[in-house]
Amino acid sequence: MLPIERRRRILELLSKNGTITVAELVEKFDVGEATIRRDLRYLEKNYGVVVTYGGAHLPHYGMLQEFPLTQKTLINTEQKNLIAQKAAALVQEGDSIGLNAGSTVELILDYLPKLTALTVVTLSLNVAVRAAKIPYVNLVLPGGVFRRTSYEFCGSHAEHFLSTLSVDKAFIGASAVSLEKGVTHPVLEEVPLNRLMMEIAREKYLVVDSSKFGRVAFGQFARLEEFTGFIVDDDFPADMRAYAAAHDIKVI
Repeated sequence: MLPIERRRRILELLSKNGTITVAELVEKFDVGEATIRRDLRYLEKNYGVVVTYGGAHLPHYGMLQEFPLTQKTLINTEQKNLIAQKAAALVQEGDSIGLNAGSTVELILDYLPKLTALTVVTLSLNVAVRAAKIPYVNLVLPGGVFRRTSYEFCGSHAEHFLSTLSVDKAFIGASAVSLEKGVTHPVLEEVPLNRLMMEIAREKYLVVDSSKFGRVAFGQFARLEEFTGFIVDDDFPADMRAYAAAHDIKVI
């Protein structure tokens, strides 16, 4: 296994469990301790992982903190691509869709059906760059203050512009989802924008892999019952599935 793939998988384990030991990683990847420690030092330097003598953990695991988009793109890539395909299948000719910032949401644009007209509203620079390469897309990108960690524009100008729009469907990525707190986000200044993306959409779809469930971040921007559907992977928790059935929410 190449180092880049092993490090990606270590990040996935940390994202799921919060902490990991060197011994566990040595056994899982069948490599020496020195190799694992080099991997962990690399992740510490580039992705903010906290390295200890016996292993590593994510900072402040529990109340979720923000992680850079460059880190998120390496985690659960297979699940994210499958989720994105399912979301893209819901997009129809002439639709207007809203896409918030996130590593799963931007992948939707890679799997769109054959269309001739589509309007994409986004506050995310990375999503906008992808959308700009699609000839039939009418791209709407409200301006604002650019945040390098998330690649999202935020601020009062962005909020005002977004509040004047309406879209057919919104595909909402999230960092944290729980039955108790709904959909939450670790960065307070981005919470109103995610809330507005929900409010301007006729249909609202949550697009998240299973590592996001059971987590809580600082600011709530959506209640679970507001969603038209949950687009998830096969590890979707049973309690969330029961909630969806009780509230007539599609599970895709």
